[in-house]
Amino acid sequence: MNDSADAAIETFFAGKPHSLEIFTVLRELIAATGPAELSVASQITFGLARKFAWVSLYNITGRNPEGTVQIMLAIDEEMARPPVYRVNQVGRSRWNHLVVVHSVAEAGDPELAVLIAAAYRFGAK
Repeated sequence: MNDSADAAIETFFAGKPHSLEIFTVLRELIAATGPAELSVASQITFGLARKFAWVSLYNITGRNPEGTVQIMLAIDEEMARPPVYRVNQVGRSRWNHLVVVHSVAEAGDPELAVLIAAAYRFGAK
């Protein structure tokens, strides 16, 4: 990881330490699967030959200033099981799997690691 990416991540999660903790676990799960290119804009993306994971914050309000972390994973098969919140088929062999992550414990769910590994394989194709 380079310093500019780390600085961009710091900025992305400024004032949101809980969300950053969750992201750190997700990032470690992806890194444990293999190297990936990371980019930061309105969301944080991970990719290989193609992007396979998007991390974003939603529902940022006065009552929820940190927002809620969600990760969208592109996989070449439907894997509609917990912890998946929603699956959308967006191509002949691509399904987007949305996982809402409320806590560090949820981020460390072994089933989420299985989904991330499947998305990583899809991104490598």
